[in-house]
Amino acid sequence: MKVLVVEDDQSISELIRMNLEMAGYEVGQAYDGKAALDFLDREVFNIVILDVMLPGMSGFDILQELKNRGLPVIFLTARDQMSDKVRALNLGADDYMVKPFEAVELIARMTAVLRRYRSHSSIVIRDLEICLEERVVRKKGEEVYLTH
Repeated sequence: MKVLVVEDDQSISELIRMNLEMAGYEVGQAYDGKAALDFLDREVFNIVILDVMLPGMSGFDILQELKNRGLPVIFLTARDQMSDKVRALNLGADDYMVKPFEAVELIARMTAVLRRYRSHSSIVIRDLEICLEERVVRKKGEEVYLTH
């Protein structure tokens, strides 16, 4: 399983990376929104751990960009306002954790989110989504019509 950690504080990002790698995950790290989106265009990830406050663009903006990719997203942020939590969840985040945090809880939440996503039978590769149950292919969120 491959995780993209989007966190501008490098010490926190490293702490998350070390804990996830010890738990058997492969980890990519991005320190701002543009780098995160570039990473996601080049590589396939199973889940994204996302901070709200990032240089260049907010985690909310990144989440909007990820909406059509079918990737699970967990926010991990110092912002503890109820309005931020509600906004993130309404925009499509799968979970929201507030710093400080325990790595064991983050991993447990990731496992739960990934378990729910695995029950959906779709394959996502960059901007291409193949929904096996629906028998539909989407590119950048738009349905691609196939002949038979």
